[in-house]
Amino acid sequence: MAAIAVVGTLIAVIIRRGSGEMSLLFELAAVAAIIAIAMGLAAPVTEVISKAKVMSGLSPSMISPVIKCVLIGITARIASDMCKDGGQGAMANAVEFAGAIGAIYVSLPLVSTLLDMMGELL
Repeated sequence: MAAIAVVGTLIAVIIRRGSGEMSLLFELAAVAAIIAIAMGLAAPVTEVISKAKVMSGLSPSMISPVIKCVLIGITARIASDMCKDGGQGAMANAVEFAGAIGAIYVSLPLVSTLLDMMGELL
């Protein structure tokens, strides 16, 4: 993955001199290739997460929002950086804002459960 990133960056820089649009498209293709390879590593990670769910005895409503928040953060960061590379700073900021709101949204069940537990303690 690192080799694809380095070679992709070098080629994108060379292409950028002639055509900025083609450079961005090449960069997107390299990112897609890296993400595809990284997704191959997801199976062992999900196995460990599943094992942790079983061993901890926590309900999926407690673990699922955390995983979703991490994935939203990763996706928003990659999309934001791609927008910045394309010269779209405002779009990058909008993606980061949407990612933050999305992370808050998917964590609402966890926050609700926490508030219920605090209410029971009081």
